[in-house]
Amino acid sequence: MEALDDVSPIFKDRLTYSMMDISRPEGLERLKQVRKKLDRKPNVPSILMNEEIVFDFIPDSDTLIEAIRQRLE
Repeated sequence: MEALDDVSPIFKDRLTYSMMDISRPEGLERLKQVRKKLDRKPNVPSILMNEEIVFDFIPDSDTLIEAIRQRLE
C-alpha cells in the first residue's frame, strides 16, 4: 500500500485504490470474488488494476507509475 501512497499524488483524482485486508470478513469476500474472476488466487502481495493482476510483487515507483499511466490513457 505504501508504494501506491507514494505515487498516487501524481495522478490526483484520476486514481482510486484500496487494500484487500484478508484478515477481515469483507477482505475475504473480496478475495473470493477476485479468485472467481481470475480463476486463481492472487499472490500476496499483488497489485490489481481493473480486475487484472498487474504485479505479484511490489514494483519500484517508476514501474508502478508507468503501469498506472498506461491504464489511464
